[in-house]
Amino acid sequence: MIRIVTSDEFVTLILATLKLRDEKAELPDAELDRSFQEAYEDLSLHEAALRVSSNFTFFTDPLHGNSTKLRRAIVWARDRGFLEPKHGSRGVKYAVNMSPELARRFLASSAIDCRFLEQVVTDHFPRRSSEQATV
Repeated sequence: MIRIVTSDEFVTLILATLKLRDEKAELPDAELDRSFQEAYEDLSLHEAALRVSSNFTFFTDPLHGNSTKLRRAIVWARDRGFLEPKHGSRGVKYAVNMSPELARRFLASSAIDCRFLEQVVTDHFPRRSSEQATV
């Protein structure tokens, strides 16, 4: 049976995977749209093998440089406390703010294979951590 994957679910699973990779994971706002669009494109290429079907796209509007659907999913995650915006001299970053236990629970119930999610995170989300020094 093929399972439907929503944009909120996909973003949550990426965040959970990021959290388990790095307890202090952060996402620079300037990189969100590109990273998630590339992650979505990877998902769309592998949907048949993963036995999932996405009901969204993260198309980046060339005029505005962002994805409306992604931004809605980011707001959804922020409203649930999974992301915490941090304003700094170099712009906004989002700290992944879910517990490792919650991240594991999301991944345990995921329609998407965890190995695939780990590869997507490795390929499209550079390591960023609040413990890294910023220049």
